[in-house]
Amino acid sequence: MPPQESSTLTAPAKSVYAKYLAALGPGFLFAGAAIGTSHVVQSTRAGAEYGIGLLGFILLAVLLKYPSFFFGPFYVSVTGKSLIEGYRQTFGKSVVALFALVQIPVTAIIIAAIAITTAGLAGSIVPLSLSPPTVAVILIALCCALTFVGGYKLLDWVNKVFIVILSVTTVFAALAAVPLVDWTLYPATAVSPLWSTATFITLVAVLGLMPSDITLAIMNSLWSEARNKNQGVRSDTAAEKIDFNIGYIGAAVLAACFVIMGAGVMHSQGITPADGAVGFASQVISLYTSTLGEWSGVVVGISAFTVMLTTLLTVLDGFPRMITASYYTFTRAENDGEETRRIEGSRAFLACMIGLSLLAIVILYTLMGSFRLFMDFVMVVAFLISPILATLNHLTANGATVPLALRPSRLINAWSWLAIATLALLSLGYIYVRFIV
Repeated sequence: MPPQESSTLTAPAKSVYAKYLAALGPGFLFAGAAIGTSHVVQSTRAGAEYGIGLLGFILLAVLLKYPSFFFGPFYVSVTGKSLIEGYRQTFGKSVVALFALVQIPVTAIIIAAIAITTAGLAGSIVPLSLSPPTVAVILIALCCALTFVGGYKLLDWVNKVFIVILSVTTVFAALAAVPLVDWTLYPATAVSPLWSTATFITLVAVLGLMPSDITLAIMNSLWSEARNKNQGVRSDTAAEKIDFNIGYIGAAVLAACFVIMGAGVMHSQGITPADGAVGFASQVISLYTSTLGEWSGVVVGISAFTVMLTTLLTVLDGFPRMITASYYTFTRAENDGEETRRIEGSRAFLACMIGLSLLAIVILYTLMGSFRLFMDFVMVVAFLISPILATLNHLTANGATVPLALRPSRLINAWSWLAIATLALLSLGYIYVRFIV
């Protein structure tokens, strides 16, 4: 099968600086979506229970998964199409349909988890008479309205503002906690020994969404495609890589910051993290206030709330966008070469947004009895399916739709296979220790 025409969009001549500046956007959205529950809850909890003992594993996981995420913007840069379209052309419609069916309940669960955490943080900053699930529903409705009406352009602008705020406040909060941290590589006060089943299970739960679920690579490719359509040009691989690296490295740095925050104000005092979203959020903010002063509680509150609100905003665009693209791909006739239907502002996009939101609301009121168990379930599911998604991304980036001369380098491909093998072995190991032993 000969390589297919990549895109009708061509980049006009412009300065190198202008080219790279114009490409910025999807990488920031990646960071906005990634720096969410995995950071505020799981990273902070890891620091609270293990000090900095799991920090190296978290950073190693971020490094290992890099190719699996990078293949999203990479594929758009060489073909002009998203990974969803790449899946269709590489594996067929059945794989796209199966992917969408699996992702619908998973994405709804993730939306519910992000919304309830955001609501808990809002209640910790400003006293609210409404219940956390009710606040979560209001936040979901507001974010849906903003993303549907504003489209990619407004989402991109709002996200960049939030990213700046959350980055500055999170770094300040982490720096304030640094003097309180026990910098022992693996402290004796950790809740379980390093080489133990309990620690392994915790690692799987923490690393499942670190820096995020691999479906974010697909969302990133859709955002890159939307930016290209809005600008009328297609960014090349170099520009896409710079944009992606900024977001990816930023997500890694902020993950480390939240581990340090948990280690500094919770682990150092032997405090067990609260189970509920509201309780956990209030606990972290109050500990900062009592340990470092009133100002620190305000900084941490703004940091954590902005992180979660940014994540909620981006996933309520990205997840419906992903399901809509899957629907379009599956329902398009085989002889139609290009997808002409728009995602933004379409009835299909609105239906997917409302459907996922309603499913998330049902989950909020029925399955949130134990916040910690709920979050662990989300993380573990994301981890177990990650080897499959990583394999799909690798094969798509190296498939017939990508010209041979433009395919990923041998280094990136070897790195990708190492990640796939590691994720698969860890997934099998988790299944063994959890359900067989």
